[in-house]
Amino acid sequence: MVAAQPQGAFYVLPDFRAYRNDSVGLAEFLLRKALVVAVPGKEFGMEGHLRLSFAGAAKELIEGVARMRWALDPTSPNEIYLGDRKLVRDWL
Repeated sequence: MVAAQPQGAFYVLPDFRAYRNDSVGLAEFLLRKALVVAVPGKEFGMEGHLRLSFAGAAKELIEGVARMRWALDPTSPNEIYLGDRKLVRDWL
């Protein structure tokens, strides 16, 4: 994932084209599977990128990035827990 350092904003548009060029499909996938909200870069003329906010608490941001990695990295474990809720990789 590649991203330019933001200049005063609270969001970033990292490049996810190594995973998928369709930013709308990728945003929907991350919402369904990892429970992470992202805005498709297509809406900003940057297909293949996702707009991610980092205005939350550090703990929440770290958790969100970890769930994105879990969803996208084929070497990740098959299950993770979100509180009492178990998420299972049923793709790839």
